[in-house]
Amino acid sequence: MRENIDETNLEILRILQDDGSTTNADLSRKIGLKPPSVLQRVRKLEQSGIIKNYTAHLDAEQLGFSLTVFAQVSLALHQDDPIKNFVKEVSHIPEVLEIHHVSGEFDFLLKIVVENMRDYERLIRDHLSSIRGMGKIQSCFVLATNKNSAKLPI
Repeated sequence: MRENIDETNLEILRILQDDGSTTNADLSRKIGLKPPSVLQRVRKLEQSGIIKNYTAHLDAEQLGFSLTVFAQVSLALHQDDPIKNFVKEVSHIPEVLEIHHVSGEFDFLLKIVVENMRDYERLIRDHLSSIRGMGKIQSCFVLATNKNSAKLPI
């Protein structure tokens, strides 16, 4: 897919990754194209699904989420229905930021943010443990985050 994206579109994507709130006027100045041309390119990137959405990157700790956990989850059954059910159920838990279906010893890797250890215990007890087909959960608690980026190396 990348071979179908020209250098101008790559530059638009780089700028938007740095600041998703960049205006069309600023984009056109930085790229050197007229605003209607830039807007057309951005719309095509959105319609193609390359640009999925625009978000603000929030500071979890300042908002009271002082504990980040990577939970490694094994399912009791490795059939299609239990996997789909697990993803569906976990997707509804707001504290779960990411769900990755992975290979190896565990089936899923979840990124979770909570206020504190008591809150994490509640999440395990009231939500994760009650999901049908749940096997085991191994938790890794983040001590420090040295890099946190969603920018792709384009």
